[in-house]
Amino acid sequence: MARKKRKDEEAEEQYEWVPPEFDERSFLKKDIMGTKALMYTTLVAIVFGALSALVSNLIGSIVGAVLYIGGVIFLNYSSKYARIRTEDVDKKTIIGNIALYMLLALGIWILLMNEPFI
Repeated sequence: MARKKRKDEEAEEQYEWVPPEFDERSFLKKDIMGTKALMYTTLVAIVFGALSALVSNLIGSIVGAVLYIGGVIFLNYSSKYARIRTEDVDKKTIIGNIALYMLLALGIWILLMNEPFI
């Protein structure tokens, strides 16, 4: 036996998704600012990793660790002098840059503290 179609199924509206307007200029500005922040973070991490290793070899590991942690504070306060506005960068990007600093500076510090570089 055949089923009858209901009137509700015939009158169902079709939803059409309309994409939001894309502001290419603000997207590129935000992306360029994030890239500048990434490059600045990398440069600061290399410098502070090498300084921590040098201080650690000459004075002691505790002073090197204080200098290593001080690099994060330096990074946060000196970014405005490097023309990087943290308001224009996403919070996730800033957290990622801090994690990049911690790992890259630690890696350089450990590498330079070992035998071939002493």
